Amino acid sequence: MSYLSRMEIPDSIATLRRQQARWVCAGTLAAATTLYATSPFFTLWSITSAIRTHDMGSLNTCLKWESVRNGLKTQAVDTLLGPQHADDELPEFGSSFASSAMSNAIDEEVRPDKLGMLVDHLLPHEQPGAPQTLFGLMRHVHMHFTHPGVFEASVIMPGHENETPLRLQMRIHAFQWKIHRVDLPAPRHDPLVEASAGPVPQPLTQP
Repeated sequence: MSYLSRMEIPDSIATLRRQQARWVCAGTLAAATTLYATSPFFTLWSITSAIRTHDMGSLNTCLKWESVRNGLKTQAVDTLLGPQHADDELPEFGSSFASSAMSNAIDEEVRPDKLGMLVDHLLPHEQPGAPQTLFGLMRHVHMHFTHPGVFEASVIMPGHENETPLRLQMRIHAFQWKIHRVDLPAPRHDPLVEASAGPVPQPLTQP
């Protein structure tokens, strides 16, 4: 029996229309999924282009400012104070004062009207003869979904090769991908090596 003879032939116009509707739905779903999966890559490229051309107006629309500030505050306080130990004798007032001062400084400096200065500080002009920063970086950016609605990109910044990468976290807001969190480069913490002060065990010997 040939392949054509095994094909299901609709016995009515209604059956044909149902089959066509299923194909249209499947095609629409596939197109929507593809568009959704590629949309953060296009957004990241738009952000890169805005930074390269110093288009702070376009870049500003890609930032969720309150979330970005909160993330920077958390990172800054953790870097300044470090993890709290159980036997820490630092008074709560001192820790609270430092956290408050850091938060106020971020509120003052991380603002839309100072976006250009922030970008220039993070991405300084390269020296003559060096490769173009953004297009060079795009080849080394690691991008992936961490959740259906969360997309992250990380890259080692020039001059910060021995530090953690710059991380951008984007989330969907009103059908648009926006930068929700920025983790700035920070010193890497070497893992602690525990050593025992007891005697070194000797190998067992047979009598």
